[in-house]
Amino acid sequence: MTRYRWLNAKRLASTYAGTALVIALLQTTILAQQSELPRSKQFAPLAKKVDAPVVLCIDDKPSAGRQPSAQAYAKAAANGYRSVLTLRSAKDGVDLTAERLLVEQNRLRYFDIPAAAKLPRRAQVDEFLKLARDPANHPMLINCAFAERVAPLMMMFRIIEQDWSEEKALEEASLSGLKRNQLKAFAQEYLGSLKETRPKPAPTP
Repeated sequence: MTRYRWLNAKRLASTYAGTALVIALLQTTILAQQSELPRSKQFAPLAKKVDAPVVLCIDDKPSAGRQPSAQAYAKAAANGYRSVLTLRSAKDGVDLTAERLLVEQNRLRYFDIPAAAKLPRRAQVDEFLKLARDPANHPMLINCAFAERVAPLMMMFRIIEQDWSEEKALEEASLSGLKRNQLKAFAQEYLGSLKETRPKPAPTP
């Protein structure tokens, strides 16, 4: 069993609908967070540890009935969530301004990293890791329309922040449907870029 769950509303649409579906999925993510998610390693500049973000993948062709509602966000806030990150964009049929309003009305932080492509840009990975490193954002709920969008981001979180091996992180990320060779090349390129920009130690006198 993986350490977090890919949640796809399509598979449950015949059983649940509308707000009931979203609330049921939020309840599932809360249970996953409480019982399954590992604690991350201690971040160097921080004094606290943070949980891995909880992932909620909604229908890839969202309709108004399957958008997280005000009630769903209120329920998430009541269960301890502090922030919501969406990887969706207006092209997914989402009104991001309205979504931000719903989230912030429930005193949750709202972040948006629109991921149009399956493999994110380095700047998007950097931004994701910055948000995920901040204990003030946790518990964090990630909304995405496609599991392929969040898989590379979570893969880098596992490797860099939780000390997972590349192989273990690749195995989890590949469950999204992305090809392992694509994920591996992406991970190696990103990790390599970090090594290139890492400050070199000062020479000893």
